This record gives sequence, structure tokens and C-alpha cells, in this order.
Amino acid sequence: MLKLGWITLLFTACAIPVCAGPADALALQQRLIEVFEQNKNAVIRVKAAYRRPDEGGKAQVMLRVGTGFFISKEGHVLVSASRAAGASRVWIEHQGKSYATEAIGHDRVTNVSVLRVLELPEEFTIITLDTNAAQPRMGAIAIGITCPLDFEPSPSMGLVTGMDKKLGNKVFPTEYIRTSISVEAGQGGCPILDVNGRFIGMSVASITELDASYCLPVAALARVRDDLVFSGHIIHSWMGFEVAEELGSDTANAVYLSTVIDGAPAHQAGLLPGDYLVSIAGYTIDNVSDVPGAVFFTRANQFTTIEVLRGEELMEFSVKTLPRPEMSPAIQHASVSATEQSNEPAIERVSALVP
Repeated sequence: MLKLGWITLLFTACAIPVCAGPADALALQQRLIEVFEQNKNAVIRVKAAYRRPDEGGKAQVMLRVGTGFFISKEGHVLVSASRAAGASRVWIEHQGKSYATEAIGHDRVTNVSVLRVLELPEEFTIITLDTNAAQPRMGAIAIGITCPLDFEPSPSMGLVTGMDKKLGNKVFPTEYIRTSISVEAGQGGCPILDVNGRFIGMSVASITELDASYCLPVAALARVRDDLVFSGHIIHSWMGFEVAEELGSDTANAVYLSTVIDGAPAHQAGLLPGDYLVSIAGYTIDNVSDVPGAVFFTRANQFTTIEVLRGEELMEFSVKTLPRPEMSPAIQHASVSATEQSNEPAIERVSALVP
């Protein structure tokens, strides 16, 4: 009777999803294959030639290689700015053929460039930027389609491992998605998709200590794309204040305006030094690193709502932003104070060990 009980328990246990592993694994494998097949014809290799004089005054050509992808039937492609900005010549390779491009615009802060292919391939697909899609959850499967080395587009699988606004003392211009997908050897700039084939972001930086990478989420990428296509450069908004954070504070609102520049939009709207930030454009401000991401999505020459605490009173202000001045202050990466937006050039590698 005892033996029969163990047999019954074994069959009962195998009826639960834990024992459905092989079938689930095959279904997942098939789904990964489908996502790759549906999107591989949108992926391109980008090559950029940079002319640099050597010590003897003779010109030398340096070649940079990366991955990119079509986003429109008119031939617009997204690639890393580190693979296109400042190059003397940029071209793409698609299904073994080379195609000339023209630069539409570059943004070194987010490491994104938009190119347009002059003569379109006969057959290609596009990857759609759906800004209404929800952010992927931690632990979700992420699929990259890259052009490693000199190979054709290839799939790479990983997991969504974080949503970060900074790494070490480097504050990002907006929240990045961290994945366990490595983007070395020509893979930077690749599209990242979920298991349903939904585009979730573009790889913009590798994380040196983790053999992992960051991707710019689709909403932020669409904001950059729109500005680059419209004007050739991203138009950052500016309100004219700096913020600081009370370290060790037990209050919910520890980020306050440390400086409000005379005559700036924030000053004209009525904001004052000492006001505690509650939200910017609907984005809650809990710490200093929340500020750049909130400001990132505001538009120049439009009104932005800012909520502050002044004493015990919750107040709301409507600030008409301006295009950011060329010489606006850069973020101080000390977690104590920061300006609205970083003016640092983008880099392809980020490290938690940067002093």
C-alpha cells in the first residue's frame, strides 16, 4: 500500500507544470526561432570610415563596424552614434550587398544615429517603435539580433536584469534597460525584442564587468528618432534650475531646487530655491537620478507641469521650457546634486568602477 502511494504521488507530481519542461522548452525554442525569422531582414551591418592624420601627416582610415536596423519603408535605419557620427563615409550591408547612406542626425548623449539608405534593398522588413507598449518585466526573456564580426544577422538570448537610471557615479539621460545580452565585436546598435517579437529597445552600451549591456527603451528611442528626423539633432528642453538631495533624509521628498537661474523659465513660472520636487511632467521625483529622465521627455517650447512642496503646501507650476543652451552645466555625478540634464558625450562602455 505504501509503494502504491509513492507511485500515485509521483504521477500526481508529474501532472504539474514542473514536469512539462521538455514540451515547454521546445515551444520556447520554436518561439525564439519565429521571432528571429520575422525580424532578421530588418537588421543590417553598418560600416563607417574615419580619416585620421598620422604623425607624418598622411591620412589613415579607421573602420568601425556595428549593427543597426530599418525603422521605415523610406529607408531610415537606427545605428549607434559611435558608429556613424563624424565619419567621412558610412554604408550598410544587407543580405551580402552594400548600400550607400546619408546621415539624418546624431545624438551622442544617447548614442543614437538615424541614417537613410539612398538605394533601397529589394526586400527588407522594418521594426516598429510602439511607444504604447509596457516596459518589460525583470526576468523577461530578451532577444537580440546582431551582426557579430563578419557574420550574417544572428540571434542572441538573454534576460532583462534591471531598469537603471545610473551606474556607479554615471547618471544616465533617461532610464536604461539592463540585459544579460553581450554586445561586443560589431553587435552594438542591435534591436532587442521580447519573446512575443515586440521591440523593447536598442543596445547603446556594454557593461564591462558583467558581459552585459544597456538598451535605450522604445519610448526614449522614439523621442530621439523624432527630433533627429525633424531637425537633425535632439532638442533638449531647459528650465533653468539645479537640484540637490538631502542625504539620509527620512522624508518622501528629499530632492529640492538648490538654484533657480534668474530670468530662466523656472524663475518666470514662480519656482524658488528650496522648493522640494514632487514630480516633473507626471514623473515622480524620489531622488536626484529621477530628474534627468523626467526632463528627457519634456519638449522645448512647450508647457511642462512641475509639482513642488513649499513648506507644507503642495503647489503646481506650468513652466514653458526653452531649448537647452549650449553651455548649460553638466550633471555632478555625486548623488548629492545634479542639474536637469547631462551634457556628457555618450560612450559605448559603462563601468561601475569609474571613479
